[in-house]
Amino acid sequence: MGIKYKKFEPTEYVMKVKRGEVVQKGLGLSFFYNTLTTSMVVLPTTAFDSGFAFDSIMTSDFQGVSVQGDIAYTIKDYERASKMVDFSYKESRKENQEVLSEARQKMAKRILNLAKVYVTKFMSTKNVRTAIISGDALAQDLRENMKQDETMQEFGLELISVSILGILAKPDTQKALEAAAREEILKQQDDAIYKRRNAAIEQERIVKENELNTEIKVAEKQKEKREKEMETKRLVQEKQAELDAKKLEQDIRLEEENCRLVDLQTENERKKSDAKAYDSAVLLKTFADIDTEVVKALAVSGMDSKALIAKAFVEIGDKADKIGVLNVSPDLLETLAVGSN
Repeated sequence: MGIKYKKFEPTEYVMKVKRGEVVQKGLGLSFFYNTLTTSMVVLPTTAFDSGFAFDSIMTSDFQGVSVQGDIAYTIKDYERASKMVDFSYKESRKENQEVLSEARQKMAKRILNLAKVYVTKFMSTKNVRTAIISGDALAQDLRENMKQDETMQEFGLELISVSILGILAKPDTQKALEAAAREEILKQQDDAIYKRRNAAIEQERIVKENELNTEIKVAEKQKEKREKEMETKRLVQEKQAELDAKKLEQDIRLEEENCRLVDLQTENERKKSDAKAYDSAVLLKTFADIDTEVVKALAVSGMDSKALIAKAFVEIGDKADKIGVLNVSPDLLETLAVGSN
């Protein structure tokens, strides 16, 4: 007892109290003090970690889940924290550790009770399927709500981090969920196979439809080609018919002209014949009264040797009934022919 000297660590916030008043405070202080009149409050400046495991948290579909996590926090307002929790410094190291441990437990209990309230509230809005996969959302919700909670401010605490390590359903529920998930996976597999088959069928249908469309287009093109050929052939035939008609008209006109020409030629020949007949008639009429011997003499006097020989044979022929046998030798004919030449 009496005057003592004490040096604290930099991680300790110290408040020196005399007669109920804080006379000195700060981090890592060192000073002399009278044990009879001076008391001290020492608060750790390091962060606190409080793990939790909440069982039988009910979801919106009345399924129990367990939530495991960790909350890290530190003292922000040392004077307020010292009023809510006992951080009195004890001379005995053992007693001092017990005081500090009890203070930590008290703060942790308040923090964890507060966390359980928000976890329960969060899970009550989720069904079990959603709850077991909502770790990140739960951590975010806890951070936001606990930072704004008055309890944290009353204790002078500041939240550092919230971690959700796991959310587990009850074993029976877990098995049911696994079975349902397995069935869903198998269904998805069947759906995938079905979709793949449908896709293959659809692809095959598209291919066949394209082939059919191609055949239809080819047939249409062939039809157009045949129609074009027929149209071209028809036009050629019409043109040929026009040419044939024109040629026939020309032939008819030519035949008509030929007919007229023949008629004209016939008429001309007839007229010539009529003229010759008329001349002959006039000539005969002129010589009708002339003695035949005179005519013969006139005819003979103007004839050449060939004409005379021919005339002689004509007269012989006229008098054949009076001649018995007439022999004309080749030599005679030759002599007559040479003489005529």
